[in-house]
Amino acid sequence: MQVGNITIRQLFQQDRRHVVPLYQRPYVWQQETQWEPLWEDIRAVAERLMANPEARSHFIGAIVLEYVPQHAGALEVRLVIDGQQRLTTVQLLLEAIYDYCDTIGAKALHQSVKRLVRNDEPMSTNPIDQYKVWPTNVDRDHFERVMEARSPDELKQLYDQPASVTRLNQPILDGYLFFYESVSAWVDEVPDQREPRLTALIQSIKDRVGLVVIDVGKEDDAQVIFETLNARGTPLLPSDLVKNHLFHHAEIENENLDLLYKQYWQPFEEGKNYWREEIGRGHAKRARIDLFLQNYLCLRIRDEVPVGHLYATFRETTANPESGNAKEHLQRLRRYADLFQGFDKFEEGTRQALFFTRLEAMELGTTYPFLMELFAIHGAKSPEVERVLEIVESYLVRRLVCQLTTRSYGRFFIDLIPTLDGPIETLAERVRTELLKFTGEGARWPDDEEFRSSWLTARIYRTILRSRLRMLLEALDLDMEDGFGEKYILKEKLTIEHLLPQEWKTAHWKLPDDATAEMVAARDGLLHTMGNLTLLTGKLNPKISNGKWERKIKEIGDRSKLNLNLDLCKHWSEGWGEDQIVERGKKLFERALKIWPR
Repeated sequence: MQVGNITIRQLFQQDRRHVVPLYQRPYVWQQETQWEPLWEDIRAVAERLMANPEARSHFIGAIVLEYVPQHAGALEVRLVIDGQQRLTTVQLLLEAIYDYCDTIGAKALHQSVKRLVRNDEPMSTNPIDQYKVWPTNVDRDHFERVMEARSPDELKQLYDQPASVTRLNQPILDGYLFFYESVSAWVDEVPDQREPRLTALIQSIKDRVGLVVIDVGKEDDAQVIFETLNARGTPLLPSDLVKNHLFHHAEIENENLDLLYKQYWQPFEEGKNYWREEIGRGHAKRARIDLFLQNYLCLRIRDEVPVGHLYATFRETTANPESGNAKEHLQRLRRYADLFQGFDKFEEGTRQALFFTRLEAMELGTTYPFLMELFAIHGAKSPEVERVLEIVESYLVRRLVCQLTTRSYGRFFIDLIPTLDGPIETLAERVRTELLKFTGEGARWPDDEEFRSSWLTARIYRTILRSRLRMLLEALDLDMEDGFGEKYILKEKLTIEHLLPQEWKTAHWKLPDDATAEMVAARDGLLHTMGNLTLLTGKLNPKISNGKWERKIKEIGDRSKLNLNLDLCKHWSEGWGEDQIVERGKKLFERALKIWPR
């Protein structure tokens, strides 16, 4: 292994290809977090160089390259084990300068930059050999178009976009466009000094921008070096490390990497908007692919896995030869990833889609290991599996309404997985029987009496998140569908309205002057219960919130299409107070009992 400081000139002026293995993640650097800081640093170097020829250099990080043996006469090749984001970005910057020099007719500068962005190998018959850097598979078409277009306008034409657009919504393309804009704007600041400024910029990049290069020989373990460099404080996701680990071992096992990638990993890359979207709240927010990986590992080892231990746990699960080879691990990951993604793809209106919509509102991803294995063993669409979903939903909703803890759900649903083994004919009953066993606070399935008590008396508006309360009210509304009216699916996030206003001590709602403290307490006690809540549009809610009941119920009847509100107008149009809240709460509870039976 050779380690040393080198300049961009030393790295790119020799004829050599730097190939990013297909198992590396795609190009992900962005304007605000990476391109702008890099450009500002390089621009500052150029400005210092114009003021002082002895100005200090700028260091942009480390890269790890692995030697790849080639036949006699072929171009040198290095695999980019780490640092592909930096190398690709520098090539985009240099290509932008190369094209800009051509645009303004700076022929000598254009030729000087060409040595940094194109290999010169007359014996080569493969057109891609000319590129100094060759990205991972998913980025190659975009990169090649950038390198072949001679200007931003030409690039936009290749994507059938007008010259007026500023971005093409793809990192490789947008990186080039950003750097071209930045270079041209800076050089054109002093029109009569274009070439001197451009010369200083090129000279700065060539000789004043440095890297540490770790050049790994065939006797070194490049994967260990990669993992060590990326062990802490990097933006790499655990799933990126898993990908690298699996394809590294697949290469050792002489598998066809291109075929494995296309079959098992490419869907993660093609669907990166889905898989890399960050979900969750606060410190628990993370990329969906890592949420999947966490649940997959919990399922595999039948134990909870902290998010900080995902990669280490995965390595442990693959260390035993009996667990399978790299191809088998990729096959399993793909299978369960498809099941996981399928949670979001059920046809609207099906029981499965309804279940996952309600589960999302409750934010209980800790159930996923159980659900993934349920679908893996028994499929997703049998009546018996639908019954299991209904049972699990009832268990979760009843505990939600009764305000019981969710802290043990991760362990609990992993321990529930063995109930899935056995004939499908008795599947739902096995799950139900297991859930009925528990009596403690952390796991019991509330009976009808406990459910009823909480439904009627709990200040639920104050104790659960609005999204979860909205889910309960939407479920009640859906259950009121009798088949005679038009069916609709709620798309809009409606707001939760108190029928008796929260500010009830107004002229329209205040109690008699001789009201006792007990009467005030009784009203306050019912204010935030289920019987006093409904759903309205965000526009209608504030318009009627504190108004008289007569006006309020008329506006609701005239404007709302919800069954929940039609029922309200039908039974309680004459007046609204404590007795009506209790009466409606009981009526709604009878529906809740039917939706979520025990």
